[in-house]
Amino acid sequence: MDEKTLEPTAVELLPGFRRRAVLAIGAGNLLEWYDFAVYASLAGTLGVLFFSSESPLVALLATFSVFAVGYVARPVGAVVFGRLADKRGRKIALVLVITLMGVATVLVGLMPTYETIGVLAPILLSLARIAQGISVGGEFSTSISYLVEIAPTGRRGIYGSVAYLTACLGFGLGLAVVYLLNGVLGAETLLEWGWRIPFLLSFPLLLIGMYLRRRTTETPAFATLQRASEVEESPLRSTLRSEWRPMTRLFGMMIAFAVSSYTVLAFVLSFLLVVQRQPASLAYSSVLVATGIGSLMIPFFGALSDRVGRRPVLLAGAVGLIVLALPGYLLMSAGEFWGATLGQLLIWLPVAVFCGVFPAAYCELFPTRRRSTAVGLPVALGTAIFSGTTPLVSTLLIESTGSVVAPAWYLISAAVVSMAFLWGLRETADGELDPV
Repeated sequence: MDEKTLEPTAVELLPGFRRRAVLAIGAGNLLEWYDFAVYASLAGTLGVLFFSSESPLVALLATFSVFAVGYVARPVGAVVFGRLADKRGRKIALVLVITLMGVATVLVGLMPTYETIGVLAPILLSLARIAQGISVGGEFSTSISYLVEIAPTGRRGIYGSVAYLTACLGFGLGLAVVYLLNGVLGAETLLEWGWRIPFLLSFPLLLIGMYLRRRTTETPAFATLQRASEVEESPLRSTLRSEWRPMTRLFGMMIAFAVSSYTVLAFVLSFLLVVQRQPASLAYSSVLVATGIGSLMIPFFGALSDRVGRRPVLLAGAVGLIVLALPGYLLMSAGEFWGATLGQLLIWLPVAVFCGVFPAAYCELFPTRRRSTAVGLPVALGTAIFSGTTPLVSTLLIESTGSVVAPAWYLISAAVVSMAFLWGLRETADGELDPV
């Protein structure tokens, strides 16, 4: 019998089903964070190409403003695709979000610059960033819902951790591609046409991701709802009415994660290059090494939470951030490769805890019929408010205090706030995932 004719509950038992499903989710997450790293790494180049200001600083600020537009659009994506996933199914939402992200990223690589079409260039760039932000907003909640819903009993933590594992690896890949191209082509060629290459390289990732996601089937949990005709007709309205308490807890729990993850992924490189004035070769190398090691720790903590529970591991992560933030910044300020790398890893340790455990912990707070919407909205809002502003806040703290370790206190404060929400978290690792 052809696999497509089987019910999802039967398909999931076939050899290779979960492997293909995990690869499909991972490909999308990798693509989205690859784009994130490429855009952030090429911000200075894009500022020169897409904005008319004679001041490089003004052009760079304009580029980062367009970058921030993507964060503002994330809650829109969370609502649109979360509703779609809860009403029509996880699969269709996953196919659409990766298509939107991939097309928008490729179009950035094909766009004419300000010199060619004038003010239309930054407008088109902004529209592409809005599309990418909408896609990211819908990708996260839908992908972790899918991963957790297909996971075998007792392994939801490690399955959910795949979302952040592949996201962080995608970030490292994007950073490495830009760094290598800069070394091979040189700054002049990169500015002339080489900047397009990293964006266009997302095209094969798009094709692979779309192919894999189209071959997946619906999750057994959501298929059960469909067969019983119990799918929510108005997921957003019912979610806001029924799930606002756990959504508030989720929002509070993720503050430390939002700040710490974007510290290592979005701020540290600038900290090493601009604040510490480290050579680019040293800064990029230490960030890539730390990102690689930190990413590989993620599934370990997901698996650990399957054994000992979500709550104790997450609380340990918050305590770890309080204890390790200041030593981490002190080591990064030492001005050496190993100091910078070890300092990042001290912060990466609690980040890896959060990355490994939060996907399952988030999903287990909500019933299947409202899961994607209920997870997506607070995560998107928290990311927009705290993640997107972390580089700015960290920079302002250094400038206003004159201390290069001042951002550590921001990390510590965020961890203290999140601990208050984590403390009352009910344990969900040892129970069945609510099928309805």
